Amino acid sequence: MVETRGLKGPRTFDSTGIPMHKNNKTVVKERLYQDKSNPDILHNEITTIDDALTRPWTITKHYRRDPKQSEPYWWREAVCAENNPHIKIGDEVYMVSADGHLMPTRKDQAPPNLKYFAPPQQRSQR
Repeated sequence: MVETRGLKGPRTFDSTGIPMHKNNKTVVKERLYQDKSNPDILHNEITTIDDALTRPWTITKHYRRDPKQSEPYWWREAVCAENNPHIKIGDEVYMVSADGHLMPTRKDQAPPNLKYFAPPQQRSQR
């Protein structure tokens, strides 16, 4: 069981834009468990408790293990955390380093295709 508190406001409930309560007393509880009949499925039961909601809201997400990966890799999901340095370009995930440069997340990762971006010297001439 994972419990998250102390989320920084103002914030919205989800992509609908419903605002969370201004008191910032939101509690998010998650229960992660592997499927008993299929070990390649992971369940995540998420309950949000917030004074802006009339009652706790629960959703269960299901993730499948990616069999193409050499190590266990469960899901691909956007993480909207503050100061998240991860960037997905196409099918690849990269990180933004502390100095603002794009860097690989694994050994021998190919750089992203930058054909739609002008080199820095051409941008400054515009």
